[in-house]
Amino acid sequence: MDTTKEKVKKFIQFNPLEIKEIREKTLGTECIGGKAKGLVYAKIHLEERKGEYEILKNVVIPESYFLSTEVYEDFLRLNNIDRIIKEEPGNLNLIQQKILEGKFPDYVIGFLEKVVSIMDYPLAIRSSSYLEDSIKYSFAGKYFTTFIPNTGGIDFRLKQITRAIKQIYASTYGKNAVVYREKHNLHDEKMAVIIQQLFGKRRKEGFYPEIAGVGFSQNYRRFTERIRKEDGVVRIVFGLGTRSTGRGYARIFSLTNLSLRPEGNNPWEIAKYSQETFDMLDMDTGELRDYNINDRLDLIPYHRNFNKFASIYSSAENMLKDVPPVLTKLNPGERIVFTFDNFPAFKPRFFRLMEFLFGYLEDLMGIAVDVEWAYEPEDPKFALVQVRPLTSYEEYSKVEIPQDIKRESIILAGDRMLTNGVLKNVKHIVYVDFEEYNKSPDKYDVAREVGRVNEKLQKERYILVGPGRWGSSNPNLGVPVTYNEISNCGMLVELGIKTKNFMPELSYGTHFFADLDLDGILYMPVFDSIETNIINFEFFKSAKRQPTEHPAVWVFEGLYDAYLDGEKMRGVVVSKE
Repeated sequence: MDTTKEKVKKFIQFNPLEIKEIREKTLGTECIGGKAKGLVYAKIHLEERKGEYEILKNVVIPESYFLSTEVYEDFLRLNNIDRIIKEEPGNLNLIQQKILEGKFPDYVIGFLEKVVSIMDYPLAIRSSSYLEDSIKYSFAGKYFTTFIPNTGGIDFRLKQITRAIKQIYASTYGKNAVVYREKHNLHDEKMAVIIQQLFGKRRKEGFYPEIAGVGFSQNYRRFTERIRKEDGVVRIVFGLGTRSTGRGYARIFSLTNLSLRPEGNNPWEIAKYSQETFDMLDMDTGELRDYNINDRLDLIPYHRNFNKFASIYSSAENMLKDVPPVLTKLNPGERIVFTFDNFPAFKPRFFRLMEFLFGYLEDLMGIAVDVEWAYEPEDPKFALVQVRPLTSYEEYSKVEIPQDIKRESIILAGDRMLTNGVLKNVKHIVYVDFEEYNKSPDKYDVAREVGRVNEKLQKERYILVGPGRWGSSNPNLGVPVTYNEISNCGMLVELGIKTKNFMPELSYGTHFFADLDLDGILYMPVFDSIETNIINFEFFKSAKRQPTEHPAVWVFEGLYDAYLDGEKMRGVVVSKE
């Protein structure tokens, strides 16, 4: 029986190209990247066990082909991009432009022509870099994944797939990816590519799975002490899984108790934090499109069990209702939201499968795992589209919050979904004022100013505080910063300001949170509507602050400590002056 250490070592040393089937589906003989490695490792072991475990009978790994890192290197050489990278490494726009304009060697075109002929269905083109999805560094969300219809004649299909691959190559030199590598002192990055069958079905002009999401075998962001971290957590969305890894809304299921939800039981709160917008691949245009389900009632007949995923929220009654078998229009004040309230009773097997996979894959790899999946409940086919190590975490170390902290010295205090750790002698707090942010005509300009302050403070770990959800794609929900604009902070605080509809998303599983965990950035949400939470507005209004280029961004200089007890879910930020 292998020890945990031996299991991890086996996974690290595993070479997918030693598998004959994978070698025959790969162009090149070098590395096919971390993402491909995790997927192939899971595939060969799960297929071996299918006869042994009945619960695995509907699990599929989508058909995949691979371009190794040497294809990427040949592409850079052929187009003289390697010279530009060497001579002008900071000119990211030029590097990306040349990659997108580049041409592939004939041997690559020949391989891709064969692939698009064999794979006569929509495709997901995924990054799988040399450094990606390692035991320590996930690069979650740093590189590109895109989708193509793979329709039309061979020449048109080749145009689709070569453009998609170049987009992935170009993402190697995206600002976020470069900053991430620099921060972690990572060098010699090379990009491999996975060409994977896109799991789902055609529904009108769109192609998408009925539901998709991510799952984590360990839950390091518990929103109540009633949840056990070792039971794992699943994040579910309707449509393509692209929505499950961003800072949009999704349904969170803790496998400890499927009825618990971060929002509580108030229908208004549930509706507010429920998904309405979903993603699909438009088969006519080849574009990734997003729609609000309330604008696409015409798609509901394509989902026989739609009422197992969605509910109707009535604002007049503050009530959630079941979706009727036939729905052609909504009454005034009603809207459809994806609550997934009826899903556990509809498909209990799904949650048993997730529990099995968490346990099996974690035991196989010797480490907590992170999976991406898609599901067609009526088939019922379950596709594993990604398996990777869940970036290593330390077990909760004992954090003692000093008992002698005076109430007046507390700047912030929270008791939900926070991480574990201590940050002492912090010299700066960067604060985005919710009132100034709310009235700002260009909220993206606020994010850029945060980025400028972040660059100035690159030698220290500061505390970053702001309304709603940091990194939101919707600036009305929170400051739309990117990774490189907050990369130097040591702690991130999200303020819930109920009257302004700024609410932290108490979720786990987004790429945004993966970055916080890996970088050791402490996290705490604080709500002005919860009695046990504290936002010391008097401090933020009266404390002396440094000038910035935007009225919404305030910088305070002083001496501050933060204590976050993730086990007891209590955290404070205090002024030592």
